[in-house]
Amino acid sequence: MDCYLVSPPLLIYSLLLLVEVNNHQISQELRDQYGNRIALFVLLFLVSLGQFMFIQGFIHYNLYYIIIGRILISIGIEPCGAIQTSLLSQYFKFDHLALVVGLCELFASFGTISVMYLAPKLASQYNLIFAIQSGSFAIAMSVVCCIITIVYDINAENVQQENEIQNTEIINKNNQKEDFPFIYWIIIIYNMLLFGSLLTFSNFSVGILSERWYIDDEQAEEKTGQMMAIMWGISSILTPFFGYLIDKYKNRSLFNIGASCLGFLGLMQIWYYAPFLAINLLGISYAIMCASVWSSIVYVIDETNLGQGYAYLLSSCNFLLSILPLTISLIKIKTASFFISVIMLAILLFITILLGIYIYFLDNQQNNILDGQIQLTQNSYEQLKQDEI
Repeated sequence: MDCYLVSPPLLIYSLLLLVEVNNHQISQELRDQYGNRIALFVLLFLVSLGQFMFIQGFIHYNLYYIIIGRILISIGIEPCGAIQTSLLSQYFKFDHLALVVGLCELFASFGTISVMYLAPKLASQYNLIFAIQSGSFAIAMSVVCCIITIVYDINAENVQQENEIQNTEIINKNNQKEDFPFIYWIIIIYNMLLFGSLLTFSNFSVGILSERWYIDDEQAEEKTGQMMAIMWGISSILTPFFGYLIDKYKNRSLFNIGASCLGFLGLMQIWYYAPFLAINLLGISYAIMCASVWSSIVYVIDETNLGQGYAYLLSSCNFLLSILPLTISLIKIKTASFFISVIMLAILLFITILLGIYIYFLDNQQNNILDGQIQLTQNSYEQLKQDEI
């Protein structure tokens, strides 16, 4: 189990995440200043450059190239989801935003699972360098998709601007927004704890499941990988489904509570019952969180601050992810077990249940702001028309 203690790779991972806390501010400021299209293209350029440097670092055994390449990839790839959501919200903000975000998560997860499956096979059949270089093809395809998206967005700009003007006039007259209201910061904390706990469990899943369920099994790592593939497979498939439900029935705040409850039950069961059910619950929890929280930011803050708003969201997650792995490793050193760490993650998820309930009451007080529901009366609409005349 020594491989799960504090090690140089873990320290580098935590330091990189700490560096990325501020990097998100730069990328999202780029979006707020120059728009979604330029930001998306620049970020993908950084990913391409980072991939090139990462490969050169492996070829020439240069650790500095590897670290710089990894930082550039992170600067580019992590904010892409936020920029993507911001761009798509212009088209689907008032109907199918959660479903669209869920579909994006589905394809992203499909890519992750494909890499987890194909990379070891390519490395074993050819070599590690070939496996890493194969990722360049996926990045090239993403650049092509980016160009197609930008061209489509430019062609649709005139019609979209007309819709935005109409919607903005109605919203501004009837629902003036603060830059970053109080409920936004509570959502940031909620997402940080839920996302951070689930992802940290995933990072330590081999050690946790091996210690509790596969301690004498020579195929422990392979079986653990299969279990985690189930978790990510379930989350990727169900995210669009929950996105559809959220778009149809609204009540994101209730879905948030459900995600926290399922995550808490999953982590509590992982140590005492067969892990299959717990892994399923964690996968469903992650799916609901992706469909609900990510799309709710669009409704809570103003369009002009979306870049900065998502930057805070991503930075808070990276901050917690830089601390939790080191904490778990230190606890493992002191106790020689992952049991305390699992309980700690479960406590964090229980806190998200309380935060979810608090968000539910705040959301009700603000006329379901998380669902973008603007209460318009006939009088207010007539008044708006008179003001326009």
